[in-house]
Amino acid sequence: MNAESGKSVSIWAATFDVPQFKPLDSDATTDVCVIGAGITGLLTACRLSSNGKKVIVVDDGTIGGGETARTTAHISSVIDDRFYEITRLHGEDTCRLAAESQLTAVNMIEDLVNTHGIDCDFRRLNGYLLFRPEEDADSLEKEYHAALKAGIDTQILPGAPLNFASSYPCLMFPMQAEFHVLKFISAISRLIILNGGKIYTNTHVKKINEEDDSVKVITSDGVIITANYAVAATNSPISDYWRVHVKQAAYRSYVTGFKVAKGVIPDGLFWDNEEPYHYIRLYNDGQDEILIVGGEDHRTGQEEDPEKRYENLVKWTRERFPEAGELKYKWSGQVIEPVDGLSLTGLDPESKGRVYIATGDSGMGITHAAFSSIILTDLISGNENPWAKIYDPSRVTLMAASEFIKEGFNTAIQYVDLLTPPGVSGTDEIIPGSGAIMKMGSDKMAVYKDSNGKVYKFSALCPHLKCVVEWNKAEKTWDCPCHGSRFEATGKVINGPALADLKSLN
Repeated sequence: MNAESGKSVSIWAATFDVPQFKPLDSDATTDVCVIGAGITGLLTACRLSSNGKKVIVVDDGTIGGGETARTTAHISSVIDDRFYEITRLHGEDTCRLAAESQLTAVNMIEDLVNTHGIDCDFRRLNGYLLFRPEEDADSLEKEYHAALKAGIDTQILPGAPLNFASSYPCLMFPMQAEFHVLKFISAISRLIILNGGKIYTNTHVKKINEEDDSVKVITSDGVIITANYAVAATNSPISDYWRVHVKQAAYRSYVTGFKVAKGVIPDGLFWDNEEPYHYIRLYNDGQDEILIVGGEDHRTGQEEDPEKRYENLVKWTRERFPEAGELKYKWSGQVIEPVDGLSLTGLDPESKGRVYIATGDSGMGITHAAFSSIILTDLISGNENPWAKIYDPSRVTLMAASEFIKEGFNTAIQYVDLLTPPGVSGTDEIIPGSGAIMKMGSDKMAVYKDSNGKVYKFSALCPHLKCVVEWNKAEKTWDCPCHGSRFEATGKVINGPALADLKSLN
């Protein structure tokens, strides 16, 4: 499978080709239009179509071609931002509901795999949260008790089953899971078709018009999908101009995959509590056993040397896993972090009542996709849902005010780039196959020079809210440091909230 949201190719995209679908070439009418054919959009469409709704799914690439292909495919009921932190911000009742949604999500995926005989290498295994030896032991105890209160089974072990982490206590969470994400969503896409749903790829949505009695989803080719409801399942929602984006931030996360001898590293899902943190699992790619190690997160568009992040991961891994052999894979993906630790799933705050969103996965994209599909199906069908309130995108969490201010300040200072000097003064300074920011009168210009020396020029202002984009050397993309929009080297938008390409100046 070809990479669609950057140059790097994940282990999933390298080992599996997803089914192909045609673009939408004529107007259509449906009950629900799902925008985005990643795991969230496809699970939502599958659930809606199973409940008798007519569904159309559209995506501007192939299914799973965006951030879904870039996950490490941990399927975990363990909340990434810690149970004790969710309890502090939201209270014990909300933490219990959040834990319940996570557990239900893992079970839902397993039920789909078993019921439909999906061959996606799904299996249950233990998860381990590793703590630093120098860390206050209270952190481990707090998380242990908060998890138990929330209904999550966990145990304190004297050490993890990894040599470098065997001498300090950790938390073990049984019955976590893993799979090959592209194999899974390919099977889900076939279920949608069997349910009467339709999937169209290479179909770019440029506008969503919400009317009193319908939603009109308009593509860049002028094709119109008229629906009763729309769901924006696009990593960062393209249906919302600002109200959701001030509640979350886009981060880039890096992943490496090393050859290892089978059996030398114990099975399991592992997370640590370091700064920056790391996450670990194994997968056999059909040729080799691969040790997958990820981490080194940073705000999207705010890293001048992303290759250094890979170098840090390689160094960290080789120091702790002397068994790690050849570096066979490396890729990066985008994670959306909400300021209060909980996903934003439900009615878009800027909607009149017909456009829904699912965003803010906080590094738990697989389980977020599953429970979001349940919430969205219930809301669209008019059913009560026990989790809808805690994930409501309109919520205000007063206890998260400091994080809201911190991320807001980070975004605000990115506009200083409008005033800072450009990266280069002329196109002759740009190495073929790379990009840079140049001055264009009083404005700034994003310039890309391809491997043949052809030069592409664009306005450097992101079409969303006019932040200056940055060149991503590792992925060969233009990334917006404010709200996470991303563009191909040649200017085509590949990740929202921006709906339009960078403005061409050629």
